[in-house]
Amino acid sequence: MLHLAISHLIHLTREQCYQLHEGQDIETVGISVPIWHTKTFSSEPAREVFCRYSVRNPKRELPIQITTSGYVINLPHRKASEMRPMTDEEWRALNMNSPEKLEEYYRQQRPEVSSINLLDIKDGGCQCIMYREHNRLKRGEKVLSVMHFVNIERMDKLIDSII
Repeated sequence: MLHLAISHLIHLTREQCYQLHEGQDIETVGISVPIWHTKTFSSEPAREVFCRYSVRNPKRELPIQITTSGYVINLPHRKASEMRPMTDEEWRALNMNSPEKLEEYYRQQRPEVSSINLLDIKDGGCQCIMYREHNRLKRGEKVLSVMHFVNIERMDKLIDSII
């Protein structure tokens, strides 16, 4: 089977992040790095490709779309799992007596992956979102596996890296 791994790097301003969270579509330019590979072949070293991105927040799960000039990135809407409250005493007891149970407790926790991540820390975000999405495309008899690695960060981080 032929595989395509695409890394997407997009930088948005603070205003664009908040607009996106409120449901507005954002048009921008970003970088994609496509790598084709099979068991024995890889197109590395890959080249960075500047392309158009339409970033959307549909508040439901929709796949990433490949267009003629770039991509349509539909942000995921994956809520965090509810954490069962644990007292300090319970935590200490598990840590001392059953660390594997404590590890399982944390392993079961799913973090939020949605536009909330793009907000400021004071608003419950972390100013970036990173996630992966796996899609399969079928063309006639051929199946193509596409793995997208999406990284959306604040423009400030990019500007700070070049000044």
